[in-house]
Amino acid sequence: MSRGPVSPLLAVLAPLVVAAIVLAVIFSWAFPNLASHEVVPTARFSDVTAESGIQFSHYNGSELGQEPPTTLGAGVVCWDYNRDGAPDIFFVNGAPWPWQEVAPGVRPTCSLYRNDGSGHFTDVTAEAGLNLEIAGMSAAVGDYDNDGWPDLFVTAVGRNRLFHNDRNGHFTEMTEPAGLSTDEHVWSTGAVWLDLDGDQRLDLIVCHYVRWPREIDLELAFKIAGVGRSYGAPAGFVSAAPSVYRNRGDGRFEEIGAACGLRDVDPLSGLPRSQTLAVLPLDANGDGKIDLLFIHQTGEDTLFINQGDSTFRESAPRAERREGAAAGLAALSAVPSLRLTGPGDAYVRWRSSLTTGAGPETPNPGYLQLNLKGGAALFDFDLDGRLEAFAGNGRAEPDVNRFDAGRLFAQPPAVYWNRGDSWAAAPRAEDSPLRNAMVARGIAYADLDGDGDLDVMVAQNGGPARVFRNDLRPGTAWLRIDLVGTKSPRDGTGARVEVHTPRAVITRMALPAVSLFGQSESTLTFGLAEDARVRKITVLWPSGVRQEIASPSINRRLVITEP
Repeated sequence: MSRGPVSPLLAVLAPLVVAAIVLAVIFSWAFPNLASHEVVPTARFSDVTAESGIQFSHYNGSELGQEPPTTLGAGVVCWDYNRDGAPDIFFVNGAPWPWQEVAPGVRPTCSLYRNDGSGHFTDVTAEAGLNLEIAGMSAAVGDYDNDGWPDLFVTAVGRNRLFHNDRNGHFTEMTEPAGLSTDEHVWSTGAVWLDLDGDQRLDLIVCHYVRWPREIDLELAFKIAGVGRSYGAPAGFVSAAPSVYRNRGDGRFEEIGAACGLRDVDPLSGLPRSQTLAVLPLDANGDGKIDLLFIHQTGEDTLFINQGDSTFRESAPRAERREGAAAGLAALSAVPSLRLTGPGDAYVRWRSSLTTGAGPETPNPGYLQLNLKGGAALFDFDLDGRLEAFAGNGRAEPDVNRFDAGRLFAQPPAVYWNRGDSWAAAPRAEDSPLRNAMVARGIAYADLDGDGDLDVMVAQNGGPARVFRNDLRPGTAWLRIDLVGTKSPRDGTGARVEVHTPRAVITRMALPAVSLFGQSESTLTFGLAEDARVRKITVLWPSGVRQEIASPSINRRLVITEP
């Protein structure tokens, strides 16, 4: 069959088209993240504390003009304690110290607020049995008896408390029967529930800030230095190793700290590391096993690698730096940019440091310096599939400005947007509540009003709690996932979830979302950006079961039960 004459323009245009395609490929290879650098989204949060019904204010002992013995504390937990699908809030309060005079009628207690599903809360502390008068620090949520209802552990100066969820809106203290009564001379801080030995039951790790000798009382321990009180390192205290409690499955626990290798020892003194603030669960080397990062107020953090046989091995700090590890959520941390679009992302690698000048040994624009002595949280505030950083910026020492000009005790929080290869401070409107200074400690996130984006709760030391509603523009796609284990832990802890969209694979590991004095909701939120559909969801359960859900609808909350 004969063909018509070839247009003379084809000979001219064809090379130009090929050249354009080649240039486009080269350009996209050389500048893969250029589009992400164009617009940094504004952090649009509104202070809705008053209209939410939250009236909690933290007591730190500074009432009546008294000097507070500690500026630590003020914990917050977001959890669905009554399983109605709406995240509730528990605040950890302080208490008058034994030697203090208090104002008449002052009886500070912890507080539980029930969410009606729209972001409005009712104080149900008394009816829940959680009106604790305790010198509290933080709290940890976990279903330790696998009955499907989350239980509560509260840490404090002195005796910690375990509360069992009675499944009717009430809690019963089980500290003594469970074998979790601690020494009255121990000051505990962070805690986390995890299945450490693979028996599908949640074990408990408790951090201890310090302890004081039995022969002296708490007041004397604070004053023993003879030079005034130091909030960062009171000299009348000694170090204490973290406590690790194995869940026996009969409602009782046994301490196994020495046997599992989680003895954080100072190499110079040979004694346990002191001033431990928190323990963060993570997968530091991407092997699917849960590792542990212990955060200290002074000195470097300590990473323990899970050996897979119910024991842990301490990782050398320099070796961890060579791995290019990633994020820390406590004081003065170096957080790298997190590419959260594929199964091998840097999100599984963590690193932090609490010492002045922390960060990578060589300046790296991909790292973010969180110059803070308070809480921080990583979550996807703009639902673009990457985790951003919300930093509270509260300092540990009230008079820090005396020796470090410009560093005030109360600081405005900050939000840092994740470009994928670097960080940028998210702009704030002139009237943004995020411009107001506060003494942030516990920070937690949850979808309080059911609109798909994540809101923020901030517990202040010695001040009122704050609730910030995320005013993200409507129309951004999302998917929220709850896990229910059958062969694995009931809450799905340790499961790996992949959401496959036409443009990316977004990966999350189901771990307690803990930070300094805060724990966020357990629901996994996947921001889908402009993707209007999900091809499939893959879940790799700790039991080894692999599960796939094909073509789920978006902009909804999905419950996935292990087969």
